[in-house]
Amino acid sequence: MIRIGRQLGRYFALVSMTSVLLITVLSNIGMNIFFTMYLRDSQKSEDIAIADYATELLHEDGLLDETDLMSIEHYAFTMSAEVIMEDSEGNVIMSTREPSDVTGEPGRSDYMDLEKFEYKEYSYGSPETGKGSIVIGRPRSIFSASPDRQFLITINLIYLAAAGISLAIGFFLRSRVSGMFLDPIYSIQKNARYIEEGNFRGVMDVETKTIELDELSRSINNMALRLEQQERLRKRLTSDIAHELRTPLSTVNSHLEAFIDGVWEPTPERLTLLQDEIRRLTNLIKDLGDLSYMESGEISLAMKEISLSGLIANVVENFEPLFVSDGKNITTDIEEGIITKGDSDRLNQVFINIIANSLKYTNTGGHVAVALKIEGESAVVTVSDNGIGICSDDIPFVFERFYRSDRSRSRETGGKGIGLTISKALVEAHKGIIGIESTDGKGTTVKISLPAWKG
Repeated sequence: MIRIGRQLGRYFALVSMTSVLLITVLSNIGMNIFFTMYLRDSQKSEDIAIADYATELLHEDGLLDETDLMSIEHYAFTMSAEVIMEDSEGNVIMSTREPSDVTGEPGRSDYMDLEKFEYKEYSYGSPETGKGSIVIGRPRSIFSASPDRQFLITINLIYLAAAGISLAIGFFLRSRVSGMFLDPIYSIQKNARYIEEGNFRGVMDVETKTIELDELSRSINNMALRLEQQERLRKRLTSDIAHELRTPLSTVNSHLEAFIDGVWEPTPERLTLLQDEIRRLTNLIKDLGDLSYMESGEISLAMKEISLSGLIANVVENFEPLFVSDGKNITTDIEEGIITKGDSDRLNQVFINIIANSLKYTNTGGHVAVALKIEGESAVVTVSDNGIGICSDDIPFVFERFYRSDRSRSRETGGKGIGLTISKALVEAHKGIIGIESTDGKGTTVKISLPAWKG
């Protein structure tokens, strides 16, 4: 394992060296192939020009004298070509190269150096003046000449210098790039360590101009916020469950001790009180079981077509005596004939939870309005009240399990902080959406959207 800064340095060096090496190889290949092709074509044109020049001199005088041959030799020299001229009878009359050691009259091959040169034969003259042959030799390699080799060496030295400069620039850029990329990464790593240690408040914002790193930093920060909230909820859960269990158990225990000691008589009124406390414990255990079931992701629904209008009307009707006894008012605006596909028992549970919350948190003399409308392919249920409302800081967390914005007030009304969590899970299991809007001190509106149609 090595640090990312050192890895970046190695990558910069590797990329720089690879780039320069690739350019060097391709350039040398280009010079040896494409430049050679270009040069060969140019040399062919020059060879033809030499043959044409010899033809021109032959036409002028009718024969090639010593002066003409020297002119042709000079002309070939300016074009860096080796020339062997033969008359119409095949005798060598001029060569820019001395013949090799031979006995007798030297022939064409004796003037050739086949290891270093490639030779091509051309004709010169005409039928009237007689046609001879002119053999022109060119170096097999375009870099055989000393200036050409020096040029190639110079080019490769330039590439070598470029490699050194690239490496220097790469190491310089490594420190700059490391600062741009690694500093935010190290900050994000530090935030991750804070989260690992449970120090959620130590997580800081990371400044970076890189979109991906900025998104990663925001995700880490949001995760820290959620984990901190979950940690608070976990601690609150211990306290809340202890409170919810302690009160009824203490009541039951004190009454039973009094009965056993003969202090109290087990009258119907006192036995009814014990039954109420036991029922309270039973409901708590049932709600916890429902919550565990909902969060398991394996909700089983008995889906069938049901009258959503009728279901909500029945729920409201059952609540009316409770509203009257508490001195509160409930009204409805329910559009008739709205049908949905769902589990009637589970949807009934959802609307009971929502309306029960409005009843709890609406003061005496307050008002709760329940409405049902069809909007496109969805039925929209709204439950609005003018109760105590919810603080804006608490709204994002109201669907979290065991979250209660006002603990003491919730306990007075008997809330356990899991009703909305269960309701949200059930609505989403029906492919619906639930949302909440609230103003502290003015009231709350819960809106539920479910797939539905007019019957």
